[in-house]
Amino acid sequence: MAVMARVLVDIDTQVDFVDPAGRLYVPGAERLIPRFAELLAYARRARVPVLSTMDAHAPDDPEFASWPPHCVVGTPGQRKVPETLLPRTVELGLNDPPPADWDRLTAEHDQILFPKVTLSAFENPHFAAAVEHFAGHEFVVFGVATDYCVNLAAAGLLERGHRVIVVRDAIAAVSPETGEAACQALTRRGAAWATVAEIVSGA
Repeated sequence: MAVMARVLVDIDTQVDFVDPAGRLYVPGAERLIPRFAELLAYARRARVPVLSTMDAHAPDDPEFASWPPHCVVGTPGQRKVPETLLPRTVELGLNDPPPADWDRLTAEHDQILFPKVTLSAFENPHFAAAVEHFAGHEFVVFGVATDYCVNLAAAGLLERGHRVIVVRDAIAAVSPETGEAACQALTRRGAAWATVAEIVSGA
């Protein structure tokens, strides 16, 4: 059976979530940095497109009523950890016009960055458009946090009829209980699971 073309979906691998000193640190996330790097190196080597979401909050974002302030635009914590950035990136902000030619955009860039101000990747309309551009591909999801933004991104992809693989050793949860519940729910929805080693080997 032919292997499906892939897209990596990199969820919120930002300093405030991944670094232990971050404003909304996800426990254990810093231990995943070498795995994130391995996935990005695989993408560059195999010419696999990368869709990367990023929280991008204003200082007075209403979300901060529920969560500590984090990923405020222009702060060090809002940046992606360096290991999750490829050389040829382009950012599509919420208010940016849609790309005139997705084929050209994806040919000229290895990685597309999608700022967002809510938990859902699909809040950025360009993310939804990119997903549809890659319809028929296999979406490989990793990042943080399993029980929130990773869960919503993977569930959204499944709801839209796409094949989803979640990288089990490249995700971290805010809490073990809600993380495990999210994983079980994704499995019931039809998500498949793989390790970093399996992904980078092309399995």
